[in-house]
Amino acid sequence: MFLALPCVVFSSLVDEYNSRITEYTLKNGMHFILLEDHTAPVISFHVHVKAGSKNEQIGETGISHLLEHLAFNGSTKIGTKNWKAEKQLMEKMDETYAQLKKSEGTGASEAECNKLRQLFVELKQKAASLSETNEFGKIFDMHGSVGPNAYTSYDMTAYWVELPSNKAELWALLESDRLFHPVFRGFYEEIEVVKEERRMRVDNSPWGKLMEEFLGVAYRLHPYRNPIVGYPADLEHINRSMIKDFYLTHYLPSNIIVTVTGDIYPETFIPLVERYFDRVSCRKGPVPEIPQEPPRYSEKRVVIQMDAQPMLLIGFNICDINHPDLPALEICSEILAGGRTSRLYKKLVKEEHTAISVGSWCWGGEYPGIFYLSAVASKDSDNNQIETSIYQVIDQLQEGHIEAIEISGAKARVKMELLRSLRARREMAAELAWYKAATGDWRNLFNYASQLEKVTAEDIVRVVKKYFTQSNRTVATIESLSKD
Repeated sequence: MFLALPCVVFSSLVDEYNSRITEYTLKNGMHFILLEDHTAPVISFHVHVKAGSKNEQIGETGISHLLEHLAFNGSTKIGTKNWKAEKQLMEKMDETYAQLKKSEGTGASEAECNKLRQLFVELKQKAASLSETNEFGKIFDMHGSVGPNAYTSYDMTAYWVELPSNKAELWALLESDRLFHPVFRGFYEEIEVVKEERRMRVDNSPWGKLMEEFLGVAYRLHPYRNPIVGYPADLEHINRSMIKDFYLTHYLPSNIIVTVTGDIYPETFIPLVERYFDRVSCRKGPVPEIPQEPPRYSEKRVVIQMDAQPMLLIGFNICDINHPDLPALEICSEILAGGRTSRLYKKLVKEEHTAISVGSWCWGGEYPGIFYLSAVASKDSDNNQIETSIYQVIDQLQEGHIEAIEISGAKARVKMELLRSLRARREMAAELAWYKAATGDWRNLFNYASQLEKVTAEDIVRVVKKYFTQSNRTVATIESLSKD
């Protein structure tokens, strides 16, 4: 069973989970982490594909997220009434759409373009009549699932579902079919869904717009600068052929980690995954060519003028998840803006009344990440006042003004939040897969937690002096449009 997880020494958890975790790698390189928990007849399945927005090339941003959407639309067996006929219609549809785009771009007559548009609509309708909408999800729902769902990040794409434990073979059948026999059905419908998602989360969202503009200057070359949802021009450019190429390049068995937590027995589950997943031969993909971010020599700033409450986002480029500085940075983040007892909340919200909210978080991915500080200005304040106050608080940290009670409180809150997330099977599965993929060993999840406990005031002062410099700083603001 899962531990109750009170305030415990995290290092002791490694031994506890070592006794209940089995790791197994198929011949094709697909890796499984199996965590036994027989407290309830439920299994959480988490598929971690080591492909996210950082793997996208210029001109195809958003493609990993779009592929995630399309993965729910079935295969040659699921989601179709007649795959052979549907395949022919999909190919004609792609050809017609390409002709339409070419005609529109070369100034063809409106009559010619309308003819192609009408043909495209007819083909799409015929193809839709041969498909079974959301059959993949419906099958899971019929058998008592929670989910299925998915998400895409900079470093990975994840698919998850929870099922009764007697449905393990159903999961293996459906998931192996989805992972290795996709047809990217409903491409043109899903691309419109993604465009709308971008409009809602970025174009029409002050915070989304602020974050996109911030990252665009915080990174010069590294693909962490690009939005996961994609740039508008790229979403117009992506086609089904590009989706196939990205899939064949990155959805390799050796690029996939599956974490299974719950009511399983490795001696019966391993033969099951061998039967369904080992049939896919090992394919070698290219070594990712991720541009290395050049050194920073100057502060970067971006100002957005829009009809919104003034907002401030300050970021410092930091290290990756494997760097020993990350635990001290996380404790520092909690001290600065971790709740109502934090320094920035007390100064900006309670004392000066210049902000209505503050936030701080640090993120280190497989590549160097960013330490964030954010604030939303109050009615009679502005971003300049808030920014000045934030630097005053940072200066105090650099000078070593840190109380022991602050550090112990920050550690307790960070650890408790981690412990709380690990109580859920799904969260545990996600964390185990992430640490395996990003650090090489799931045990580093608990090693990291132990490192948090070792953070000292001297560590915090050191990382603040090292990273929180003007030349390493990016500042993005939203300034309200003048009412005059």
